[in-house]
Amino acid sequence: MPMTDIRQNEPILAEYLLHLELECGLSSNSVQAYRRDITEFRKLFKIHGDYAVTYRTVNDFLARLSSANRRPASIARKISSVRSFYRYLAERGLVADNPFEYARVPRIARYHPDYLSVADIETILRQPDQTTPNGIRDAAMLEVLYGTGVRISELINLTMSAVYGEVGFITVIGKGNKERLVPFGRYAREAVEKYLTAVREALRAECESDHLFLSRNRTAFSRVGVWKIIKKYALKAGIAKKVTPHVFRHSFATHMIDGGADLRTVQELLGHASITTTQIYTQVDREYLLSVHREFHPREKAVAMENA
Repeated sequence: MPMTDIRQNEPILAEYLLHLELECGLSSNSVQAYRRDITEFRKLFKIHGDYAVTYRTVNDFLARLSSANRRPASIARKISSVRSFYRYLAERGLVADNPFEYARVPRIARYHPDYLSVADIETILRQPDQTTPNGIRDAAMLEVLYGTGVRISELINLTMSAVYGEVGFITVIGKGNKERLVPFGRYAREAVEKYLTAVREALRAECESDHLFLSRNRTAFSRVGVWKIIKKYALKAGIAKKVTPHVFRHSFATHMIDGGADLRTVQELLGHASITTTQIYTQVDREYLLSVHREFHPREKAVAMENA
């Protein structure tokens, strides 16, 4: 539903969505996700005008989501969306309390994200044919993805003015419209400089866009467009597993942690608001932990020498 229609039919919801966008700094995609979740809840229980609901309604909502075989993460997100909306209503005195405040949501199992080995990443990076303009562009995109760990949305929204090659940094606009400086190493920097010199500069006269990476239509890439490019080179490299832009991001983070980078630094590089999100990259095999403990703890080391 367009924002103009929401303002006419649902002024309180429109006000809340505007609050999310302007005061909380959420992206358009996030705001629309909140709108969908709240609208689904209100339609399900025919809530119009008077927003007050009971704790029984909350339990019924949870039961319906569970019976519809929604994934735990999906249920948790929907409850979070509606809880946030009712907190907003309660703070403004539009409802007496927030019945969702203590709603119990399903536990979400933590996971270690898929990532590629350094060797697999390097094999993919060698695939673009850099004798062609598209190959030079694709090589630069892949190097930036792996060299900086940026999200796909951050990659496609990079502008030419965001590249500071002389100092080795790029300016990235992340979630919530938050800006951060991200270093990109020699390989990514050289690939971008080659792309700028050999390809992108020549396109200035053809298009007004300031986007760094342009598709064949001389417009900014879509998410699907970048995904197709990565899929093409992964297949060409003989990588059997599914490779997406986010796999590059996960690989960047995992390789940084494995190389000795501390969590706080990786958190800053990835643009995570909470270090808890970054901790998914620190899961280590138990047998490896045991072997390290036995090898380096002084008492365990002495026992091993006695048994040798």
